[in-house]
Amino acid sequence: MLRHSAVPPALAAPPAVFLAIPNELQRFGMVGMLRSVESMGHCTAHAALADAVAAVRDPRTSILLTTPDAVDPAGEVALRRATHDGLRILLLLPDTEDATIGQAGILPGASLLVSGDLSTKTLTESLAATAAGETYIPAALTHTLLRRAGHGEVRAGGAPRLTPRERETLVLLVDGYSNKQIARRLRISEHGAKRLVANILAKLNCPNRTLAAARALREGLCAEQTADSSAFPHTGPVPVPDTVSGW
Repeated sequence: MLRHSAVPPALAAPPAVFLAIPNELQRFGMVGMLRSVESMGHCTAHAALADAVAAVRDPRTSILLTTPDAVDPAGEVALRRATHDGLRILLLLPDTEDATIGQAGILPGASLLVSGDLSTKTLTESLAATAAGETYIPAALTHTLLRRAGHGEVRAGGAPRLTPRERETLVLLVDGYSNKQIARRLRISEHGAKRLVANILAKLNCPNRTLAAARALREGLCAEQTADSSAFPHTGPVPVPDTVSGW
């Protein structure tokens, strides 16, 4: 089910943040940073993912912030169950060079942060976007995926059959636009933009926007639209909202 970009009623109050970070120094440092984020509720820290998920009382009003090294089989099972109940995830990657597509897709639908680019500002922005049911991806990570796309190969099965409108939408999705921004750029309704994004995810056989963008970059699916990309000026780094939850 596609989430709307507006903050759901269940998140009218500041969301609680649950940390699952094995590294003690990194965990305590994150707690300190979270205390400076005024828009967040209470924060609890755990070394194990399963413990953090078990501490969540209301998934709809909670965010889990974790790292790839915390995702073990037991914790992942519990986490996937909680995401179906509305728990939102923020995944902290080591850096843009080591961040692989596998790490980005380890928790489908998760927002992404990079340790090297972490600041109070990016933390605040990513938490706000995640709380609103959106997916946050730093511009630096998008640029890394773009660089790596040049070394990829087109799959043997060939490119998916996208309509002209879906190709335009894919360009904007890869460039980091939300459904609302896509609707504004294409001069269509937000509902129409969501439908186009859903069609793209289905045709690319990707569970979320992160992997769809990665495949598009790797296989050059946006190449035909490159000449028209100036029609969609990049407004800046960061938000890639309205992800598909639990896919």
